[in-house]
Amino acid sequence: MKRTMAVVTASLAAALAAGVAAQATGTVTDAETGQSFPATEDFGGAAHSLIGVGAFEAYGAFNVYGAGFYLETESSQRSWQRFLANQGASFVTDGQVNWDALKNSSTLYQWIYSGSFPKAIWIKVVRDVTRQEVLDMHTDLMRRLVDDYDTASTQPPLKNYIDAVCNDGVVGDELRIWTKGTTIYVKGSRGPLVTIEDAGSIIRVVWQLWFGGSPISVPLRRGLVNNLENLGGPAESP
Repeated sequence: MKRTMAVVTASLAAALAAGVAAQATGTVTDAETGQSFPATEDFGGAAHSLIGVGAFEAYGAFNVYGAGFYLETESSQRSWQRFLANQGASFVTDGQVNWDALKNSSTLYQWIYSGSFPKAIWIKVVRDVTRQEVLDMHTDLMRRLVDDYDTASTQPPLKNYIDAVCNDGVVGDELRIWTKGTTIYVKGSRGPLVTIEDAGSIIRVVWQLWFGGSPISVPLRRGLVNNLENLGGPAESP
């Protein structure tokens, strides 16, 4: 996958050098699809910071969508500092983070899909797809992640999620999925906001689709954390 092209302000670099997160501005563009995503975006009334962008390539033949992955800025920062001090400590030396190693680590991905902090993915469709094609792209993976998938997929909350996310898509369509607490929110460009409450049993599964051990796409998983530096390094001791 080609490297993504980032446009960020000098203030971000200065803040990272100080070991704290910055409120980044500008956009990041996925080089595969040409889709751009703002460095900071509002989901559900809260500011979220862009962590990376990437492309989903189906069957190794064509790109279906570009995506940007976001973490809720305030709450994720608290969890991030705990992560760097504990699970991620082996990636920190003398206050400096080995970003390349961290971005390829299962330790990071587990922190993402297991964390209780709000997170979001913004999908921009670049190729027409049918509902059945979208289902086919996800079903095999979901079967490995969800106990008795055939039954669960006919009942809330998984059925509600599938119905909200798996639809016909045309070039230019957008889909925003975000989670907060035990609620999943889905907003497509051609439909109303869908709120799926009491969805705590599947939120981890939703994020494992992109960040689990066998994700929908390994290159996409890596791309979605390519701007991890936006979270900053370890906070300086008082």
